[in-house]
Amino acid sequence: MNENQAEGKGKGILGKAKEALGNLTGDQGQVAEGRANQAEGSAQEGVGGVQQGVNNALGRTGGQEQAAGQGDQVVGGLKEKVGDVTGNRDLQAEGTAQQGTGKAKEGLGNVKEGAEKLLGGDR
Repeated sequence: MNENQAEGKGKGILGKAKEALGNLTGDQGQVAEGRANQAEGSAQEGVGGVQQGVNNALGRTGGQEQAAGQGDQVVGGLKEKVGDVTGNRDLQAEGTAQQGTGKAKEGLGNVKEGAEKLLGGDR
């Protein structure tokens, strides 16, 4: 997962939360905004998929690990906030854990990217 895919997924999750909140409160503007966020997120994920395909073809992996880690941090942060707002402690804990996993993945990606550069794999 790269940065665009992660951000797109985050926008989609945020959009679903906005849409659900709008449905609960009867706020059709919030529902529409949530649906728009979901569409934007889906498009951004698609762009990220193309980028990832190019990086895979070129044999680059360190940046992908970094982006996957950043994506986990974004999605985890959203889960944590939604869990906090809704009082869902399980979702909040899941988000906190996902952020920790994301930090570890990002660190691994930094190491891989450094190794690729040292070994001449940076194309």
